[in-house]
Amino acid sequence: MDNTALELLKNLLAIPTPSGWEADGLHLLARYVKPYAKQLAIDMHGNLRVAVNPQAKVRVMIDGHCDEIGFMVQYIDEKGFLFLTALGGVTTQQLAGERIILQGRTGPVNGVFGVTPPHLLKGEEAKKIAPQELTDIAVDIGAASKEEAEKLVELGSPAVIDAGWRPLAGDRVACRGFDDRIGAFIVMEAVRRLKGRPLKVALHAVASVQEELGLVGATTVAYDIQPHAGIAVDVGFASDCPKHEKKLVGDVALGKGPIVVCGPTYHPAMQNLLFDTAKAKKINVQRQVRARGAGTNAWPMRMSRSGAAVGLISIPLRYMHSPVEVLSLQDVEQSIELLVATLLAIPANADFQRPQP
Repeated sequence: MDNTALELLKNLLAIPTPSGWEADGLHLLARYVKPYAKQLAIDMHGNLRVAVNPQAKVRVMIDGHCDEIGFMVQYIDEKGFLFLTALGGVTTQQLAGERIILQGRTGPVNGVFGVTPPHLLKGEEAKKIAPQELTDIAVDIGAASKEEAEKLVELGSPAVIDAGWRPLAGDRVACRGFDDRIGAFIVMEAVRRLKGRPLKVALHAVASVQEELGLVGATTVAYDIQPHAGIAVDVGFASDCPKHEKKLVGDVALGKGPIVVCGPTYHPAMQNLLFDTAKAKKINVQRQVRARGAGTNAWPMRMSRSGAAVGLISIPLRYMHSPVEVLSLQDVEQSIELLVATLLAIPANADFQRPQP
């Protein structure tokens, strides 16, 4: 990955983009990709939509969602402590002792999920230090009263865990919100790398919103674009760390290439194209099986109007939906290469119809 792309990725991951508040991240991506786009717009829901070669007959949609899991302020008590509700799949037990950053009335507001000192825990309480419900744990922003807190934040203020980019050994990186800002980055970086290349289809690249709340953004975009084919780019479970069950998610490891997901949701022609392209370009890929496919934006692409031939590229990820998601930058680079090569391999007269009797 070149320095230009890597700098974009770091900057994107530094911006809080909880579901419903993705705009700052999407505007960063828009500025980056604008020189390479024929058409570019932010739509009614907030999705970033980019078109390349839009006059071509065959429409192909690629999507990575830009939202991350997060929180909103739901209640402020008389002492100025905040209680939150989740935006997406938050694991409450992970929150004790974490720092948090809220979007306040006039700018960022820092806070912490406070914990009871071990000295004060007794009996069964000491065994259950991890909170079980969000209502069990308060956020302390330092306010001395409800009135003081309300000068800084309001009901509905969004928030994310304050955990940023941390390089690990080799090419591994830990960060909050790789799910799925890494997919949005890959989709837009693919647009940049297609500049001047012989693309034969109409490419509609989307960095979508509110996937974590029910595939919201991609649903309306797919309805509007009416793609003949689509590729979603998301993250997938890596099973190469303790307590990750291979019998549940397959044998998937960091550093062994992107995942091509297989199952009834994914069109055989698109699956074959992804595998054949990877083989031709000598890109290592891994195979992961999903019996159901309603958990990513491949689903709304497939189900919109009369349907589309969809595929899913996943980036192997450890510790999904935690503040310390871990991936391999080599897998990211190979995912970009696979996406670009696959798009270039689709012919101008591509026909994804099933064989007829």
